[in-house]
Amino acid sequence: MKDLNPLVSILINNYNKEKFCEKSVNSVLNQDYKKIEIIFFDDGSSDKSVKKINELKKKNKNKNKIRIIINKKRGKEFSFNQLSAINKSLKICKGKFVCILDSDDLFKKNKIIKIVKFFKENKTSEIVFDLPIIFNDSSKKLKIKDEYFYRENKWPKFPPTSCLSFRKKSLIRSLNKISFKDFPELWFDFRISTFYALKKKQFNLINENLTFYRQYPDSYEKKYIKFFNKEWWIRRYQAFQFLKKLDFKKFNKNIFTIDYLVTLVLYKIL
Repeated sequence: MKDLNPLVSILINNYNKEKFCEKSVNSVLNQDYKKIEIIFFDDGSSDKSVKKINELKKKNKNKNKIRIIINKKRGKEFSFNQLSAINKSLKICKGKFVCILDSDDLFKKNKIIKIVKFFKENKTSEIVFDLPIIFNDSSKKLKIKDEYFYRENKWPKFPPTSCLSFRKKSLIRSLNKISFKDFPELWFDFRISTFYALKKKQFNLINENLTFYRQYPDSYEKKYIKFFNKEWWIRRYQAFQFLKKLDFKKFNKNIFTIDYLVTLVLYKIL
């Protein structure tokens, strides 16, 4: 007998987001789709994040929907910590489908219904993105961005982490292939989106804005003009090296492009 309403696991990674994490969890608890579980992974926060989520759990009539994991040993590289957190959360979650949510972002109330509907209607699809609504605390105006697309021999233009959803079995297999401890500037969203695009040729997009993505004023895009930002060029160089490790044939098609040559030169100069 088919499960018409499969369990969906929402993996929330948190580090010192006391100000936002409660709203993030509530955005999941208030979903129209009710068959969910939340894995709240706290990566050694020094603030009151865990206390807030524990209090929220006690107040919730379905306490079993929230599971809290506390990691007391953090690594030095935030990007590797994120990969580890997702891996550990995957090992205990029970859902057929998995949504990723950063603890300062929010889901629209109908998001999970849309995700489940997509996977039911697209039996061979293993990953799907939705579109973000970009906002920050200093502005009441919301900005919608939808310039995302697949590229044959390069990493895709992809939405942020909280817009990612998967079939759990596929994500477990894929995560094992991208979690090598190289390229600290490359985070989970880049690695997994590139892997699915290049190795599985999957770049599925729900053309609806279902996630509120918080963008900070001091992010790379806000604080710097990216072409004069050393970190941006390091990250770009590592992106090419990741591509090389993932698929040398596709990487090789980039080595005489202006993009790659400029990146290589500036990486060595900076």
